Amino acid sequence: MKPSSRKRPNARTVRSLSNQAAQAAAQAPDTLADLSASIKAALHSEADPYVMLGVLLEGVTQTLIVRVPSERHRSTVAAALVMLRERLAAGGSMPGQSAPCYQHPTCS
Repeated sequence: MKPSSRKRPNARTVRSLSNQAAQAAAQAPDTLADLSASIKAALHSEADPYVMLGVLLEGVTQTLIVRVPSERHRSTVAAALVMLRERLAAGGSMPGQSAPCYQHPTCS
């Protein structure tokens, strides 16, 4: 057997590369956190709510087309509609919370 001409990396090199990868991962933006923050910022802005709904629906549509297998489109949309109906029936509140005051006619 002929010895390999390639040199195996030592433990220090492996640790260094591992640390570099961990640092790079820690600096990568969290896309979903950024999306959530953008949506919250838009909700508190003067953005037209109908345009915002259009943008969000386009995002839902594109996510469905690009990321969800076609055989799961129907069940995914059905589950989304159930969630939407439940949230609207609860006045828009999260499960276990009361609806925000601006959604009640008695609030001033």
